[in-house]
Amino acid sequence: MVGSRVVGVRRWMWLRAGFGLAVRTLGAGLLLWAVFPLWLSVFWTLLGYPPTLRDLPRWYALGAFNLAPVAAILLVSPLVLGFLAWLARRVERRGVVGVGVGLYTLLTPPVAYALLLLYADMWQYRAWDAVTPTLIRAYGLLAPACGLVGAILGGTMRR
Repeated sequence: MVGSRVVGVRRWMWLRAGFGLAVRTLGAGLLLWAVFPLWLSVFWTLLGYPPTLRDLPRWYALGAFNLAPVAAILLVSPLVLGFLAWLARRVERRGVVGVGVGLYTLLTPPVAYALLLLYADMWQYRAWDAVTPTLIRAYGLLAPACGLVGAILGGTMRR
């Protein structure tokens, strides 16, 4: 009787952890969908091209350049969130938030860039002299928004 309760409790814990991972992964995608256009408006304003209200619907519209970062963060999230959950038992909350910022900032832009290359059917052309500056630009466009998502998700991890 006691053994079956232990199995039931473990099963419940795994279901709860899996559900939490799924909700946080989907939340990461929705958060990036909400934050990324706002970051774009700040980015373009800093470069001297302030956006108008007509730009925001275009930035929130469905399209390859909007869906690639969201798909990238959905692909990266289970790995990062699993690592953060494992880390949350050993490190203070500030450390988990910092690692979340770092991992999302480093991992999401290259995955989004790779997805765009696959979408454009350009993956087979490995011209690294052309790829590198564009990837660096992708970090500038995407990394701050991904870092904010990582900070929010890292802050949701319990100790």
